[in-house]
Amino acid sequence: MGGIAKAVRVLPVLVAIATVVQTVLSSSVTDDASAFLAGELTDDEFRDAVAPVSAIGTLTTLATLAAMIVTIIWMYRIASNVRALGRRTTWSPLFSIFGWVLPPFLFLIPFLVLRELWKASEPTDDTSDDSSDDAWRRTRDTPLLWVWLVTFGVLPTFLLAVEVSSLTSTSLGGGALDSQAEALDDFGIVQWLSALLTVIAAGVWYPFVRQLTARHRTLTHEP
Repeated sequence: MGGIAKAVRVLPVLVAIATVVQTVLSSSVTDDASAFLAGELTDDEFRDAVAPVSAIGTLTTLATLAAMIVTIIWMYRIASNVRALGRRTTWSPLFSIFGWVLPPFLFLIPFLVLRELWKASEPTDDTSDDSSDDAWRRTRDTPLLWVWLVTFGVLPTFLLAVEVSSLTSTSLGGGALDSQAEALDDFGIVQWLSALLTVIAAGVWYPFVRQLTARHRTLTHEP
């Protein structure tokens, strides 16, 4: 678990850094977007102006996909291990995969899976009086996971709805370049808040993954 857990911790941090860089770059080209929409810039001039934004956006997307893949593998391994150890979890290992794409899209299912994996990874002393099969269910939650749910799932979904609603109401009905210009022209507090939430989510995700991995490795006696 140790090797893949490092990637699960680090990749979201890289996504957060890239998101901040993209946000700063997007803020710097809002005037170019306004000029393009007003017909003061040609298509080629606008493409050159937003090329760095597009490039960092592509990198952010790739890093996000990589983070999701390694997170799914990490969760699946933990879920499979606790089942193999005889802990009768409510969520099967398959929910570590499909939970990310099933509704509701507030990432509620991954949260519930992670919450159960935290409890099921509680190291117990088999010689103690409280070593029953379901003793792990009484393990306390970690507040880190709740902060992650709010900053990664609930609030970003709300901000995305606000942003989509704004873009829809001001849509020019043009091509991709027009849509990108509209998005940059409307750049504002929503995008900055979204970037801030990404940073906070990555900040709490890092110690959560480290702590859960440590608990699980103790449970499984992994060197």
